[in-house]
Amino acid sequence: MSAYRMTVHSVTGITPNMAMLRREVLTPVTLIAQPPNESLKTTVQYVTSFRDTMREAHNRIREATRSTAKTQKTYFDKYVKGSPFAVGQLVWLYWPRPLIRQTKKKLTQLWTGPWKIKQFKSPIVVEIQNIHTHTNIKRYMWIV
Repeated sequence: MSAYRMTVHSVTGITPNMAMLRREVLTPVTLIAQPPNESLKTTVQYVTSFRDTMREAHNRIREATRSTAKTQKTYFDKYVKGSPFAVGQLVWLYWPRPLIRQTKKKLTQLWTGPWKIKQFKSPIVVEIQNIHTHTNIKRYMWIV
């Protein structure tokens, strides 16, 4: 953990030690005492400036993180595509059967169909109907 705390973060541009303590730490973290509650009024100028500097550093980190999050969301949303399937579309169903007493495993038929999409129960559960036998089944569908 000490190595992580001394590594400069790519988004904020500062180390976690600098963000939390306004300095680089050379001692183990377990030796650092817990800070007192802020209910005490401080009269020492150093303490007041230290607290203000810490608050300002945290505000800069929040702003940098917020702007980076917006950039990443914009980049992600640009490449998101909707479902390529629609009601009434013909599809193939991947249905691997158990390989019991089969000598030619290479020739096993893993895809069945065609199936017709009847309706979407949810974004991943679809009711499909076999074109030849007209039997309905509900299956999970993973869109790749």
